[in-house]
Amino acid sequence: MNIFTKERLLASKPDCREYPSLDPDILAERLAALAEIGKTEEGGITRFVYTNEEEQAKRLFQSWMEQAGLTVREDHAGNLFGRLEGTDPALPVLLTGSHLDTVPNGGAFDGALGCVSSLMAVEAVIQGQGRITHPIEVVVFTDEEGSRFGSGLLGSRIVMGEVTKEDLFQMRDDYDTTAAEAMKRQGYSPNKLKHCYLPPESIKAFLEVHVEQGKQLEQYEKSVGIVNGIAGPSWIEVAFIGETDHAGNTPMTMRHDAAAAAAEWMTIVEKIPPEISSTAVATVGKMTLSPNGSNVIAGRADLIVDVRDIKEENRDEMLDRIEKAARQIAADRGLHVETNLQIRIPPVPIPEWIQHKMEASADMLNLPYLHLPSGAGHDAMILGKYVPSGLIFVPSVQGKSHSPEEFTELKDCLDGAALLHKTILSVGE
Repeated sequence: MNIFTKERLLASKPDCREYPSLDPDILAERLAALAEIGKTEEGGITRFVYTNEEEQAKRLFQSWMEQAGLTVREDHAGNLFGRLEGTDPALPVLLTGSHLDTVPNGGAFDGALGCVSSLMAVEAVIQGQGRITHPIEVVVFTDEEGSRFGSGLLGSRIVMGEVTKEDLFQMRDDYDTTAAEAMKRQGYSPNKLKHCYLPPESIKAFLEVHVEQGKQLEQYEKSVGIVNGIAGPSWIEVAFIGETDHAGNTPMTMRHDAAAAAAEWMTIVEKIPPEISSTAVATVGKMTLSPNGSNVIAGRADLIVDVRDIKEENRDEMLDRIEKAARQIAADRGLHVETNLQIRIPPVPIPEWIQHKMEASADMLNLPYLHLPSGAGHDAMILGKYVPSGLIFVPSVQGKSHSPEEFTELKDCLDGAALLHKTILSVGE
């Protein structure tokens, strides 16, 4: 297994482009320092929200922001901000950042690279021209992954006013600790969530760098990805209900096999997305057969399909066709079918003007880029519902993510930070 080490990261240093205000050694040093916090025996990282590990990572990052001359504050939920004042402090702030929490045994780049890239981009602003017209804030959102309480994007949702104090008392971890209790133990105040709210009119835009967590940039040999939309996920529960019978004594012509119906349906689900759009995806990732015996015809099959696209009308068409296919298969086989829509989150488009700013910046840097959707959420999905938001992807080696094998070459990390820096100058001028 290839895992993260500082030495492996520095191996591509000779291939790094030269950017006057971006030092690849500093980038590597910071990623390596964060990777030591919460390090697991398998070489991954476990850093959950409101734990000593997350606290240690945030305090280290805070020290870097203070060294850069940023004015640092932390809200009552644990979101961390470092501000560079603009030449016109009254203007809306340009936010840029990501998160430092991880999934269990996660990788060294998911979230952390976005935070480090944002800080280095703002440091480059300081070194290059001191400051720009709009104020800039580097933000470290808390609990993007949702690994501890099962409710991701918590910090950005709190900032946008989507979470109440009552919600925090409903969220519990595996030890029955509520999110509110965990916050209090770390010195935060669930009773003061309203003070964490940032009115949309106070924000010019939000920009985030993230590893792709896929293979397209690597496959097409592009330095960076300019995200054109964040897919809105929907989950449908589908239950095929037939008859449980003996596998040996029931002729094939007399069966009402729920497993066979599920299998036929799954092959149809796989064919629907490419018929609708190049950015549409559908995944049957969970299936349970009952009674689940090797010599028993399944009387029931319960499945969940995850359906996503960056355009809501495409996503909804998939949902409709997938449900119709389930009902037709059940009718043809003499089965009953039940469907239940679990979640339906709207996709978030990336404004064309932000994409154009990124395109122009990439052209200035001579960085080959690819337009692509984000199938995962990220904090940009939450901010993007209220303020203009942009998302830059950098390549993931073999598409690996959320594991110790997650890796991005240093040269690609540096290119992502450089594109963010140029985009900040353009958006915040």
